[in-house]
Amino acid sequence: MRRSLAVVAAALLLTTAACGGGDSGKAKSSAGSGASKSRTATGDTITGVSVSGTFGAEPKLKVSKAVKVTKPETKVISTGTGNPVEANKAAMFDMYVARGRDGQKIFSSSDRGVPTQATMQTTQGNAVSKVLTDALVGKTRGSRVVLAAPATAVFGPSGAPQYKLKATDSVLFVFDLLSVQPKQVLTGPQGAKVKEPAGEPVVQQSGGKVTGLDFSSATKKAPTKLQVIPLVKGTGPAAKPGTLVTFNYYGAVWGSKKAFDSSFTRGAPAAFGIGVHSLIPAWDKAIPGLKRGSRVLIIAPPKDAYGSKAQTNIPANSTLAFVVDVLGVDS
Repeated sequence: MRRSLAVVAAALLLTTAACGGGDSGKAKSSAGSGASKSRTATGDTITGVSVSGTFGAEPKLKVSKAVKVTKPETKVISTGTGNPVEANKAAMFDMYVARGRDGQKIFSSSDRGVPTQATMQTTQGNAVSKVLTDALVGKTRGSRVVLAAPATAVFGPSGAPQYKLKATDSVLFVFDLLSVQPKQVLTGPQGAKVKEPAGEPVVQQSGGKVTGLDFSSATKKAPTKLQVIPLVKGTGPAAKPGTLVTFNYYGAVWGSKKAFDSSFTRGAPAAFGIGVHSLIPAWDKAIPGLKRGSRVLIIAPPKDAYGSKAQTNIPANSTLAFVVDVLGVDS
């Protein structure tokens, strides 16, 4: 369950579609398994621009000569060894944005403590502007990428007055590619089944899809502690903090006959970053270490869910129950 996040993005055209509640607390971004935290990227990249600093930490960007480009220009200043970013699939990255004329910082994901997660859509009305998609697709996880682009190519014909970017200005981006959407994704849980314990909600299925949770034999009083109950023990690679994981999931308020959210209903699994404070605490605590092919039942009391903040179809102070299938991990 994704926390609601707003990424500077009204202007940057980046979105982080949510199934979750917001958090302003800062969390250090974690590089994926294909990225070296000790790698240092330094040197001239775009004419007049130098970038230094450690991958996964806020870069140090300097402009010695005002940058003014007429079309997007991309340079890879350090190359990772992970899988490449793919068109129309998700990627997770740290992002630093600055004005081209003086290097003044506009935005940094390090300031909000949560990396950006977005789909590299190539269709009209995309979630990420075409110029950013073109810059990142094909680049490997663990890479640091620098992009210089006309402000009009990113923000539209008026530039971005709110960031003191004129239509004639250029804008600079530094991306640290932390994780990409898993390439190998199962169609369902795969592994040894575990008998569901007594006193817990029973998973209801039809045609291989989770359709509900039966609370009739479960305790009437909602649990007050986080529980992670294995239902299928997967045998694939384990999910790691700081990476994207592909899930199917069904979520319901304790005792409810209806889901407040279900990827099974939408007909497609979703990829979320784990361990980067973009999910509710229950998921960040429960998912790392689970192997691909696993199915678990997660019982999340309010402190590990949304607490006193009501959400759509979720009353304040609700205990939530999730069935989660781990179908793919970025490894």
